[in-house]
Amino acid sequence: MPRTLVGLDIGSSGVRAAEFAPGRRRPTLRRYAEVPLAPGVVRTGGVVDGAALTEALKALWSRGRFRTKTVTLGIANAGVLVRQLDLDWMPSADFRKALRYQVQDVLPISVDEANLDYHQLEELELPGENGTTRRVSRILLVAASRDMVDGFVDATRRAGLRARGVDLLPFALVRARAPLAGASAESEAIVDVGADVVSLVVHVGGTPRYVRMIPGVGGDAITTAVQERYEWSWEDAERTKRYVGLPGHAHLDPLQQSVVGQRSDGLDHAAQQVVAAAAGTLADEIATTLDFYRDSTADGAGVARVVLTGSGALLGGFDELLADRVGVPVETLDVGARVKVPGRMRLSNDDLVALAVPAGLCVGAAS
Repeated sequence: MPRTLVGLDIGSSGVRAAEFAPGRRRPTLRRYAEVPLAPGVVRTGGVVDGAALTEALKALWSRGRFRTKTVTLGIANAGVLVRQLDLDWMPSADFRKALRYQVQDVLPISVDEANLDYHQLEELELPGENGTTRRVSRILLVAASRDMVDGFVDATRRAGLRARGVDLLPFALVRARAPLAGASAESEAIVDVGADVVSLVVHVGGTPRYVRMIPGVGGDAITTAVQERYEWSWEDAERTKRYVGLPGHAHLDPLQQSVVGQRSDGLDHAAQQVVAAAAGTLADEIATTLDFYRDSTADGAGVARVVLTGSGALLGGFDELLADRVGVPVETLDVGARVKVPGRMRLSNDDLVALAVPAGLCVGAAS
């Protein structure tokens, strides 16, 4: 077991890493750093400019002064297949060896071109032929293109880092949240609103049941709507989105006040209507996904609550808007229940929200 563990979250807007020291009850955060990415370096969960990503990772390690170069990567790419399957039961070691042969007919790509993993859900006895029973393992299959994964691993390696593992972002979010859910039998949705990918996972007591990653939607879509409406720079549109928020949630700083030319509370600024319309489209996409999950369950039961993280958790009023659209309570993911964050770290609210994925990447290995 390494003395410390580092979770590395590579998103479209930036790269973030957190280093944790394992502990008896929960790991303790030792270091955290973030470096922004230029637009287009990573797009909808895939590496477009590997050289630029490598340079950003080098800058991240220099800024964070991390004590290890061994990392666990988190990815969110809509091209990753996540599907529930019932496969013939066999001992764990044999099951993993036989997995590629059992799932090759359900993959959209050749099994030789895919990285495969699975999450064990349960073991069942199902009716078989002639009154017999069939013992099966119910799993969530995870299949990702080797080329997509290699784009992240290669950029990491060129930066002088070593990837000890690659994990799907939704699974990391479940680990960052699961202790709060305990052994509850209620379904809960965790929604990470990234720059241009929304990651959604439904779990019950820490066991994932449904995963969907939605490309092309997220915080950047709201910024783009403001930018196009007022013909502003991206930077001014992003600041406007963050500070004016949805109606009733503005908090303008002096610089933003000079940009929009309104009083400091910003409550009457027309950009709020643009933000609200774009945020409404995003909330509708999430609600539609949760409706699909509900309709696909045997008992037609939906989720009891939604836990929000990512940039969507930082947009003033979005939690209230989403709660209205999905019809269940919406709260923000609190990583403090899963990891210890010393007060001396002086992390901002933005940092604490961004910490969720790196923390989730580490807590499984650290516990």
